[in-house]
Amino acid sequence: MNLRHILAAHFFAAQILTGFVCATALVHDAGAAELAVPNILVGKPLRYLIGADGNHAGEPGTITEVGYDAARKPRHGIGVKYANLFDEKNSGRYGPYLEPSDTAAQYNEGQIDPRGDGWRRNVTEQLARARAQGFAYIEWDNADAYAPDDLLGVIDISRAHGLRVIAKNPGLLDDGGDAVVSHPNVHGIIVEKGAGTPEAMDRLRTRAGRPMLPVWFVGFDQDGREWVQEITEEAKRYANMGVTISTDGEYVNAVDVARPWQVMIEPPPAVQPEIQLTRNK
Repeated sequence: MNLRHILAAHFFAAQILTGFVCATALVHDAGAAELAVPNILVGKPLRYLIGADGNHAGEPGTITEVGYDAARKPRHGIGVKYANLFDEKNSGRYGPYLEPSDTAAQYNEGQIDPRGDGWRRNVTEQLARARAQGFAYIEWDNADAYAPDDLLGVIDISRAHGLRVIAKNPGLLDDGGDAVVSHPNVHGIIVEKGAGTPEAMDRLRTRAGRPMLPVWFVGFDQDGREWVQEITEEAKRYANMGVTISTDGEYVNAVDVARPWQVMIEPPPAVQPEIQLTRNK
């Protein structure tokens, strides 16, 4: 290889490296810009209604999450679409499948293999449906059955479809939820019984550099009332944490036990320019 070929090879390698660095910087800048935008979910209560049939009108100033089969977003307030990383209907359309976990077996849902073609098809079909129904937010259920890297890919695809993500039970993930909660396209956390305490969730969001990230604890009457009572006083000590219980079944309704409160950060006073007066001589 002569000198010209060597120089050309080095130039080509430098171009590839420059392109990679620029792309990485763009992704970093996009994430930083997204984190800089005020989170409109802050301080708002959540109505977690994924077990209720049909559509819901919603309430002004409130977040309402509706179930898999809901056909449109709520008319009032902010709507969140429930989505499932398992095969919700156990249709067999999203294979290959893994051996079902206890949760998958309990709800008769197929546990999809994240390495197969069906995984991406299940995710993108639900994203397209949520967008067509007018949603801007989506929650992916059964995330704890998969590795954090699998979930990060789903969060990225959600952002590409214009949907912001609410993380479900991130404290049950292999890394304790650090990677997912740090992702700029995650805008809140929903926690069920056994998936973390208010103190643990505050540590998690603080580690991620997002101490005001909204957290909602959701329980239902059959087995969650005692847990809700245990965590409520603790949750009240932290900003942007709410607690609800469903008294009519598994997430059929939502009753506030502790409403989230918001820390108001007063901007620093404007710096007044120093004016120097000079005397005419």
